[in-house]
Amino acid sequence: MEKALVLGLLGLALGTGSSYGQGYILLDNYNSAVFPLVTYGAGVPIDGICGSLGTTGAALAGDNSSWTVGIYFVGGTQNPIDPPGSNVPIAPLSLGTGPGATVLVGNLNTSGAPGMFAAGLLFYTGSAANTTITAEIVAYDTAGGSYANALYRGHSAPFNMPTGLIGDAVPKYVGDYFTTFSVTGVPEPTTLALTGSGGLALLLFRRKTA
Repeated sequence: MEKALVLGLLGLALGTGSSYGQGYILLDNYNSAVFPLVTYGAGVPIDGICGSLGTTGAALAGDNSSWTVGIYFVGGTQNPIDPPGSNVPIAPLSLGTGPGATVLVGNLNTSGAPGMFAAGLLFYTGSAANTTITAEIVAYDTAGGSYANALYRGHSAPFNMPTGLIGDAVPKYVGDYFTTFSVTGVPEPTTLALTGSGGLALLLFRRKTA
C-alpha cells in the first residue's frame, strides 16, 4: 500500500475523532520523520514468523499478523530506569488499551520496510493535548495474545513525547521519539531460578573464602 493511502487513512482517523481536545498519539514509525525499527534479538527461532538474529523486521514479506506493537505509558514526564529488554515494563507505566493502543506490524503499510507499523486509529492517552507522557513501545508475537503472555517479546527504552490535538499540522508519531529495540525469547522461569541460585551460590562462596 502506498504511503499516500496510509496518510489518507490516518487523515480519516484524525478527522473523525470523537475526543476533540483530548491528547492523542499515533503508534506509527512509518509516517514519522525518523524510522526506528523493531529487530530480532537473541532466542527468537526461525519458525515461520521470525527472522534471522540481528535482522530488522517483525513480519515476513506478505505477513502482517505475526507481530503486534503496543504501548505502556503514564501521564507526565517520568524517568523510570528500565533499559530495553523482554521484561514487562515497570511502574508507573501501565498497559494502554482501547482503540489505537495496538497495531499489527506491517498492517496498513505493506510497502514499508520490515519492522515498521502504522496504526489507523488515534490512541487517546487520557491526558490533555499539548502535555507530555512517558511511554515504552512493546512488540510481541501475536499468537501469545498479549505482551505479558508472549514467548517472544521486547520493549523500547522509556521516552517522553508530547500529546497531540486534532488538527495538528504534524501528527504526534511515536516513531519520532522511541529508539530501535529487539524482540527476544523470554527466559523460562526455571532458567531464571537457576540463574538466581547460581548467583547466590557464587556470592556465598566468595564470602566463605574472603
